[in-house]
Amino acid sequence: MMETWIAVSLIKGLLRSLLLTEILELAAAACFPQRNKRDFLLVFLVNVITNPVVVYLDYWFRFRMPSVVLWIAILEFAVWLSEAWIYRKCLTGRQNPFFYSLVLNAASYFGGMVCNWIL
Repeated sequence: MMETWIAVSLIKGLLRSLLLTEILELAAAACFPQRNKRDFLLVFLVNVITNPVVVYLDYWFRFRMPSVVLWIAILEFAVWLSEAWIYRKCLTGRQNPFFYSLVLNAASYFGGMVCNWIL
């Protein structure tokens, strides 16, 4: 019974986080010039890959780490770097992929914090 509750909670958290991340990052991507459907699809797919991994790792390890702040910083740095690398290889626009990834991730991280604070 307890395992079922944990699995359901984890799946709900993963889906809620992915949906919010997609909304916030696609909205942030829309603020960049030279946007196109292919780049929006890329942002969507990159988040489908990275967001569940990060949420899952955070779910299991956040409170097992000596510093929650350091843990979150490591996770977010890893996401920023991996997404920037993918954007560098695949973006069709002329955006700086590192800045693009930074802005999109900052929008989703801080937007998520605001949503969690409000709700």
